[in-house]
Amino acid sequence: MPFLIAAVVILAVLCLLNLLLTFGVIRKLRVQRAEPYAGDDPGLMLPNGSAVPAFAADTLDGGRISQENLRNALIGFVSTTCSACKEQLPHFLDVAGQHRALGRPVVTFVHGDAEEARALAEPLRAVGQVVVEDAPHEGPTERAFRIEGYPVFGIVDATGTLVASNIKVRKLPVPAPVG
Repeated sequence: MPFLIAAVVILAVLCLLNLLLTFGVIRKLRVQRAEPYAGDDPGLMLPNGSAVPAFAADTLDGGRISQENLRNALIGFVSTTCSACKEQLPHFLDVAGQHRALGRPVVTFVHGDAEEARALAEPLRAVGQVVVEDAPHEGPTERAFRIEGYPVFGIVDATGTLVASNIKVRKLPVPAPVG
């Protein structure tokens, strides 16, 4: 009989501990839900909340782009050697089309061999500006944005601050129209 009482007491203590942990998890989830979305910040580029750094690069269309062109923009960094980039490309084109419809600029930075990068960039030209850098981890935009891996996508607000970033473009928040 004493073993039965001890087992019931231990079981009751374990149930109470489980209940307390469950309440803790629920409380944490409620706090997270109340916070505004700031992207997943995968650590592959500047941290969310960082100002877009000064840079200058030439687009495929012969224009010049700088941090001033990235206000209210959707940005993407992809590489020709990245299989995940090729998987994300159709999703990026879809999301980029939505951003363009809202009056927001879209800029894609393609890194890798120049010939392969131009082939990868061709469908991207329909939705925004494209910058090709054929020196992986050596180009000015990679240094400026501290790119550590591919793909990575982000949203820049009107003040020129990176507000959200993710490796999956569909996980970025959809912003309001510019106007």
